[in-house]
Amino acid sequence: MSIALPGGQFTREQAPDRRLHRLLQVAADLSHKPINQCRVLDLACLEGHYGIEFAMHGAEVVCVEIRDANLAKAAYAIDALGLNNCTLVQDDVRNLSLEKYGSFDIIICSGILYHLQAKDVAGLIASMGNCCTGLCIIDTYFAAREKDEIIVDGVPYRGFIYREHNDAATAAQKADDLWASIDNESSFWFAQRDVVTLLHSAGFTSCFDALLPTHPELTYDRRMVAAVKGAATSVLTSPMTKALAYERAAQSDPNNLHPYQSDKSLAFRVGKQFLPQPIKDAIKPVLRKIGILKTQDVRFPIKS
Repeated sequence: MSIALPGGQFTREQAPDRRLHRLLQVAADLSHKPINQCRVLDLACLEGHYGIEFAMHGAEVVCVEIRDANLAKAAYAIDALGLNNCTLVQDDVRNLSLEKYGSFDIIICSGILYHLQAKDVAGLIASMGNCCTGLCIIDTYFAAREKDEIIVDGVPYRGFIYREHNDAATAAQKADDLWASIDNESSFWFAQRDVVTLLHSAGFTSCFDALLPTHPELTYDRRMVAAVKGAATSVLTSPMTKALAYERAAQSDPNNLHPYQSDKSLAFRVGKQFLPQPIKDAIKPVLRKIGILKTQDVRFPIKS
């Protein structure tokens, strides 16, 4: 990571970090406090760039990292910048707890979830929920294709299993692989909808996809989401809405489009255009029942 140091020096050749820009802006916009009044946790901080950035803005920062090599680089930058509000802790993020670390206004969880096994992802999100009083920002890969299913505490989750290390890798080799898991040979990439379910279970009340600032180089399967630890609201104008229980999102289906955006067969289009309205009204219930016609409709479609 390229961190600006005093005297015009950098930790490495200068390079932009769009993820840093996005993360900082999302935190500034959604945090319930100004950044300089926040206590911030940077999980699996690598060389500490994100935590250092928040410390430069005046936040009290705790950076957690397990690898010696990464901690040494982070410590070098923190010392060079004279930051006394940025603390490094050598630990496994799976050890996060309120009792051990206290509470935080902002938690940064960037680039770590997809290096953990499913049960550890669920455990870490639960721990983040316990420790977070405001905002949790997660940047991770999500499963674009839900090929595998894993049961955690009796609940099935969809995603796919990713290979971190080969079977013959030693502990030393795993430690030297700075961009992989610290010990598990495989990790589980969750479907985004299931991460949202875990966030809900951890007490977060809303969750947003971060679309601005933009990240043109980002792949489709990597997203940044912001989860807010707020107070549950109570709907006043609709008793049925107020009584709704949380529903796990359905599996994403690219074919589940509004009727006016879905491709229809030639026979469907000809029938829609030329059949008399009474005949169309008579066959619509049958088409809906067999799934050819969706229930949603547009009363006054816009003419192109």
